[in-house]
Amino acid sequence: MVKPVRPPRVGRRGARGEPGSPDDRQRHREDRKATLLEAAIGAVRREGPGVSMDQMAAAAGVTKPILYRHFGDRAGLVDAIAEQAFRQIAAGLDQALHAEAAPRELVASTIDVYLRFIESDTSLYRFLVNRTLAETDDPRTVVTDYISRAGRQVALVLGEGLRAAGLDSGPAEPWAFGIVGMVHAAGDWWIETGTMPRHRLAEYLTVLLVDGIPDFGAAGATTAWMPADTTRTAPETPSVPPAAIGEITPIARTTRRSR
Repeated sequence: MVKPVRPPRVGRRGARGEPGSPDDRQRHREDRKATLLEAAIGAVRREGPGVSMDQMAAAAGVTKPILYRHFGDRAGLVDAIAEQAFRQIAAGLDQALHAEAAPRELVASTIDVYLRFIESDTSLYRFLVNRTLAETDDPRTVVTDYISRAGRQVALVLGEGLRAAGLDSGPAEPWAFGIVGMVHAAGDWWIETGTMPRHRLAEYLTVLLVDGIPDFGAAGATTAWMPADTTRTAPETPSVPPAAIGEITPIARTTRRSR
């Protein structure tokens, strides 16, 4: 007599992919963590950059120990929030950097990606920048991590564009990190002062990057227009040979290959 085949048991040691299996439990933990993260971000947006762990836990409907269980500590939660924010910025940068556009439009749209993020999500931006700077002694803060990652992203595309134009790609990295650092610093000043609309700041930064300071040479020597400062002596500035300056190719001449 043939014995009936029993169905596989489902439980903590169930087969791969079945409910209760290790894979299933891992997916559940990841989904749960994502839900808690979204609730914490919502609390930041609602309560502002001074939001507490208690408020973030309450927004998620859990206690602080449960948040700690998923993220380790406050720093772990901040890192997770920063990672989510950077993915949003990186996606916008990737789209802008790979668009079919003239060099000036490419520079302007790339700058606007970051400015648009901090304008539309100001509480989250201030939480990540201001609070983390005040709460950590680690020199590698959210800011430096952002500049490092965005700088590499911009450098990759800038280097491709320089090579496609038959130009030296050596300046790609220093230019990229200089651009990202400048835009961050200008954006940080702008979001605190609110002295102009976003599009105007983006245009000012684009002019500086693409054209340089217009007609600045017509101002003459600094002694002719700089106010005298009798309280200190200006440090000596090392001279730069004109030939060395001429070796740098303006960004306006760069092009890029279509994707």
